[in-house]
Amino acid sequence: MLQYKRIIEKYIDVYLGFYYVSEITVMNIIDFIDKIDKGISNKTLQDILVVLKSILYYGNIIGYRCIPLKAIPSVKVLKHKVITIEEKELYCLENYIIQHLNYRNIGIMICLYTGLRLGEICALQWTDIDLIEQRILINKSIQRISENGKSYTEIGIPKTQNSIREIPINNVLYHILKSVRNPKGYVITGTEHYLDPRTYQYYFKKILHEIKIKDYHFHVLRHTFATRCVQSNVDIKSLSEILGHSSVNTTLNIYVHSSFYIKKTQLNKLKSPQI
Repeated sequence: MLQYKRIIEKYIDVYLGFYYVSEITVMNIIDFIDKIDKGISNKTLQDILVVLKSILYYGNIIGYRCIPLKAIPSVKVLKHKVITIEEKELYCLENYIIQHLNYRNIGIMICLYTGLRLGEICALQWTDIDLIEQRILINKSIQRISENGKSYTEIGIPKTQNSIREIPINNVLYHILKSVRNPKGYVITGTEHYLDPRTYQYYFKKILHEIKIKDYHFHVLRHTFATRCVQSNVDIKSLSEILGHSSVNTTLNIYVHSSFYIKKTQLNKLKSPQI
């Protein structure tokens, strides 16, 4: 919701806010796209158009205007190769965390075994973790908001309803979480004050440098978790819900076709009748 609010305030209100919905034409929208399509990524432009089309769709339903949504250009976002932590590096990282257990390192381990996003782990509190039922409740996220050339962090609900979810705690993670004494406040600080996502990202990179492995982005923890689940034959529906994806297709498009190992395993199922 915070992301949609930012899009409306930063783009739609600025360029289209002086129109009544009943006055907007397809040409107005094309001009709008031309004006904002400078210096922003295709993904951002796609998000803006999704919000705009939702507003216009609602306007069409209640009779303010009948704009042919199919006439509004779409933006195709190229798929990026999914990067994961290599097996040897993963062993080094987990070994380091186990030998240096503290709140911040436990947060990294949680991400490796749940696929939490950066904003979600920074907003996670110990009260969200139920060790009796062995599950973690994800119902908030920290996002960075940019306004008038300045930025600040804000805790709110996740950007989609699917992101509000419960994630089972597997046995590896359970034993680590169980070893923490008198946990309180936010998980990665152990206090009532949360950690800025950018600060946590910097801390993660500092660990990577210390143990001499590649300089990965924090999101690699989520990709690594998801890819390992696919390789372990976790069913895609369950994985999609654990990741908080809006649909199974999102999970399939990102992860199932990304691993050469998986393709090789599947093709090796073909047997010659002569063998």
